[in-house]
Amino acid sequence: MKKFILILVTIFLFVFNLAIPTTLLAQDPGPPKAKEWKGPGEKIEFQSIPVITMKDFLNGKIPEETKTISGTLNFPANAPDKNVPVVVIMHGGGVSAGEGISVWEEYWMETFNSIGLATFMVDSNWGRRKCKKIFKKAIPNCNDIHKGITRIVDGYRALELLSKHPRIDPNKIGCIGMSLGGRGCLYLNVKRFQKMWGTPGLKYAASVPLYPPCNVKFKEDDEITDTPIRIHVGELDTFFPVDSCVNYVDLLRAKGKDVEIKVYPNAHHGFDAKMVFHGGKTKSTSKDYGYGICYLEENTDSSVLNEENLGEGFHQIITQVGFNEWLASAKEKKKKKLFKWIKKGNKRGFFDPFIVFDEKSCVTKTSTNAYNKEAAEEATKLIKDFLITTFKL
Repeated sequence: MKKFILILVTIFLFVFNLAIPTTLLAQDPGPPKAKEWKGPGEKIEFQSIPVITMKDFLNGKIPEETKTISGTLNFPANAPDKNVPVVVIMHGGGVSAGEGISVWEEYWMETFNSIGLATFMVDSNWGRRKCKKIFKKAIPNCNDIHKGITRIVDGYRALELLSKHPRIDPNKIGCIGMSLGGRGCLYLNVKRFQKMWGTPGLKYAASVPLYPPCNVKFKEDDEITDTPIRIHVGELDTFFPVDSCVNYVDLLRAKGKDVEIKVYPNAHHGFDAKMVFHGGKTKSTSKDYGYGICYLEENTDSSVLNEENLGEGFHQIITQVGFNEWLASAKEKKKKKLFKWIKKGNKRGFFDPFIVFDEKSCVTKTSTNAYNKEAAEEATKLIKDFLITTFKL
């Protein structure tokens, strides 16, 4: 009897599977599994920091453990055996969790190799892709914890590594970074961060941040090295307020620093390389809740940022500009509502370091990446000319 029932069940399952429409069997499996970038060049592993909060970074809290990440070194054709100038390339947030290097970084690798520069593409995401096992699962993406601030340390570690390489000229090491990588490439020039996380006596010879988030005012961020910096942004960027970069450049230039900015008309975020999105398009607008156009600042006021207001083990250290003044005049009901929301998020495991009290004024719900041929060609020429002049090629 049992054998007869087993036969009937097997026949039923076989017929049932045949009856399922092919379209259901071929449902979209979701986003592809993250893969490590394995392009041409020599992969070199080195030690940096694991995923840490922006609060720990700004407080100089060095983690007990290190994290192994890697970079890919490529030399131009017919490069000499020594004194080759090199550009460190730092990627943005990444196309998907765990992935970092994409067409943007590949484009600049090929561009620089073609003019006699070696390149070192740092993969900041792959080695840190399992950060959710350390932090709570509530975080949507590892980048939401550090907001690209780890790129600064990766930049320092890459500089130290390359300065000891027998074929590299230690005095001709430059940096280019896209988006969050641009944040790293820009703010690694801040003396405060260099003192906390860098190697004494080492600094970059050139820095080229592409569309970096400049909308966070860090303490002492106007005290930078003498490294020449060239920032490139699109006027239509929705990931951060473009004016924040313009204002930061004005601040640095007023202190006599060699810093310039180029704003490209009709250009969006990611204008420099032809990323092909769904349907063969080179423009993508996605729904994305973020603080892209908020003006923020590092806040060290312990009378405001404390466990009573934010909960035990809070990690918020960046607040919307004017937060303390708002707190002093806001109605008690509004303050309680904001702090309750933050405490609940912290308890669930959200590690966003930002506090925004006026979301209507700056929170974005969409973000756009788009290739712009004219802007890309102009940026390429300007950046090539800048590095050729700086490195005296």
